[in-house]
Amino acid sequence: MSLKYKIALIVVAMFLLSGSLDYTIQNFVVLPSYVALEREEAGKNMQRVIEAINRELQLINPSVADWAYWDDTYRFAAERNADYIAVNLVNGALENLKANLLNIYNLDGELLFGRAVQQDFQEPADLGELSAARLPVNHPVLRHPEITSEVVGIIATSQAPLLVVAMPVLTSHRQGPARGILMIGRFLDEAALLRVAEQTGLQLTAFPAATEALKADWLRADRFTVPHTPIRLEATNDTIQAHITLADLFGQPLLALRVDTPRTITLQGERVVYLALLSIAGTALLVMSVLLTMLHLTVLNPVGKLTTRAIWVGTTGDLRTRIALDRNDELGTLAREFDRMTERLTEARCRLIDQSYRDGIAEMARGVLHNIGNAITPITVRLETLKEDLHAVPAAEIGMALSELADAATSSERRSDLARFMELAGGELVDLAAHGQEQVTAITNQIGYIRQILADQNRYSQADRVLESVDMAEVVRDAAQKLAPAMQEAMAVVVDPSVNAVGTVTASRAALQQIVSNLLVNAAESIIASGVSAGKIVVGASRERLEYRPVAHLRFEDNGGGISPEHLEHIFEPGFSTKGRWTGLGLHWSANTANALGGRLYADSGEPGTGALLHLLLPLAMRAESEIDPIGVCL
Repeated sequence: MSLKYKIALIVVAMFLLSGSLDYTIQNFVVLPSYVALEREEAGKNMQRVIEAINRELQLINPSVADWAYWDDTYRFAAERNADYIAVNLVNGALENLKANLLNIYNLDGELLFGRAVQQDFQEPADLGELSAARLPVNHPVLRHPEITSEVVGIIATSQAPLLVVAMPVLTSHRQGPARGILMIGRFLDEAALLRVAEQTGLQLTAFPAATEALKADWLRADRFTVPHTPIRLEATNDTIQAHITLADLFGQPLLALRVDTPRTITLQGERVVYLALLSIAGTALLVMSVLLTMLHLTVLNPVGKLTTRAIWVGTTGDLRTRIALDRNDELGTLAREFDRMTERLTEARCRLIDQSYRDGIAEMARGVLHNIGNAITPITVRLETLKEDLHAVPAAEIGMALSELADAATSSERRSDLARFMELAGGELVDLAAHGQEQVTAITNQIGYIRQILADQNRYSQADRVLESVDMAEVVRDAAQKLAPAMQEAMAVVVDPSVNAVGTVTASRAALQQIVSNLLVNAAESIIASGVSAGKIVVGASRERLEYRPVAHLRFEDNGGGISPEHLEHIFEPGFSTKGRWTGLGLHWSANTANALGGRLYADSGEPGTGALLHLLLPLAMRAESEIDPIGVCL
């Protein structure tokens, strides 16, 4: 299978895998969150209905308290004077209270006064037990363990469920002993439920309670909460139905309520998921098409030309044709080097033919030297080729580039150009080295002891550079001691114990010393410039991960003037400085050095005048890595 088809299959497989993953996330993570939100909303809607019914009870309570805690009612319950009824309980009294029942009982349950009316407050109503001359002695309305206790709830009647509040009859100062019980009730009928539905803006339906529920299921938060079962949710295609059953004062099921919440949230979620999947699929197809096209134009076509050319040279031995790929990237460099290599091979072949001719003449003239010539001639040719290759190396230019790169005053633009030059020169050197290695290998096959010397030398030259384990607390203290006396007087350097706890880092001690010194000097200058009398910089640390590598995160926080927002994104640029007299290379050099050490340097700043916070991330040493990574092999 060709490289083109392999890359196409990899790209298509990647996008199919990405699409499958996104489809799974959308349908099994995102969409269920919409359903959960919808069920939560349905439960809240039913809770609003419960609260609306509870408010109806709360509205009755003040009226009951006004009538029950009144000297006139207290005397009536004790003396049963008719004037009280004639003056206070005339027709219209219940309408003013918006109540359908007002009963006064003595403590034994005997009805002293009772009046029940229909919903129009005009026609009398027969409410069965509540309209009888006496209540049973164990009736919940008569249960008042304390002198100011209340009975709140619902009682079933022949007309409709009745919301009732009952209180002991006391004096106007709420003093006893109690002389009786005063109860006021209001129908929880269709009109009341319709009013609740309008207040809450919900679709509310009421049913008679069909089955008896366990009393342990009844929930009651406070005295004005009607006992009810936990909210039960049922989902249909169009709605989420919330169900509860209300209990009466006897703890028996009385009224079943259902609130239908349209499934608009799920519908919207499905629409969002569909549009998201559609947009992702369209974007994926577009990106995949563009990616394949760009890969074909920028990589696959040039690679195909190189492959075809290499096969042609290997099959025919024709070194005259050229690729001539006009590109400035690595493939263009490879094509030019390939053409240059074939040119050199052509020249070398010509020289070999000439040399072979001269060797033949020498063999005829000198028989003994024939064998020597055959042995020396390939070596001579290869050494000559190596010499020409080495002469072609731009050594002087590379030396100049290295000198400029080593110079700290070299600008970043010049460094970028030099880096590009070094990259191209490095590519050429790699090809030259490969060709030279072939030549040297042929020579070393004939000169055994030279090959061994070169192999040993090559092995010794491959030794790895040893990195130093550095204690950052010690580095900070050393840098603080080397500050100018004026800076030491203006600022106290506090090393938090977390710096010792985080462990050592792997880096160059001299480079870290310079980085920390730059940070302390900048902090001291900011503190001096802002006029802070008690300057301080606190150095703390923690262990984190940077690109899956364990690092020490050091924080340098001062209480100086801080970094203004417009300067924050430029402070690490070469030449940038707010002090005027400096070159502005300290933080730029520090950031580049931190990156070269495998870390990072960046800054934060709050409001002007609140100080600056510099972050320095450095690779942890092996010991520190094992401490923070319990599954690592260092343990």
